[in-house]
Amino acid sequence: MIKDNNKPMLPGEHISSIEEFEGGKNTYIASDGTVRSAAVGTKVYDLKRRIVKVDQKNSPMLPKVGDTIVGYVDMLFSSMVSVKILYINDKRSESGFSAIASARVGSRGDRDRRGGDRRATFHAGDIVRGRVVSLLNSTVHLTLAEKEYGVLYTLCFMCGGDTVRTNENTIKCVECGAFEERKLTHDYGKETFRLIHKAGK
Repeated sequence: MIKDNNKPMLPGEHISSIEEFEGGKNTYIASDGTVRSAAVGTKVYDLKRRIVKVDQKNSPMLPKVGDTIVGYVDMLFSSMVSVKILYINDKRSESGFSAIASARVGSRGDRDRRGGDRRATFHAGDIVRGRVVSLLNSTVHLTLAEKEYGVLYTLCFMCGGDTVRTNENTIKCVECGAFEERKLTHDYGKETFRLIHKAGK
């Protein structure tokens, strides 16, 4: 038996083709003839019998479509943000999973000159709240568009000071006075995040 500890397998992830290995415990054969994971766990290969299984251990809580997640922006792309998940439905998640969301979340009437949605402003480290809309290709997809979703709390990008909301999508640093634009939640603020952190312990 050989264990592959590189990364945990997620449900639906490709493991091998049926020509290479037969599917064992916690796997299934997909319509395209591939062996896929049916659980969260580690791949285990039986080279003698040519069987692969998934060793399921202490499965982390997986987000489902409709769940609310809170996490922090860990990477920025041209039109997407990557969010490291900290809480799922206000419960602490130790899974280490990330989700992706579109950075283009302008509201109706909030259009750029080309007619597209205005790109909202996000920065690495922003605490965001979003809703899971898809688990396509074993990737957690979020929406940040509704009024209750977006940046829940952040520190000043200039000096790292505390921030307060000044209007719908603008925050002000209480230390240096800098203004920044964000796509804010309707209940933006440090206290909101503190309550989620306390409830999720």
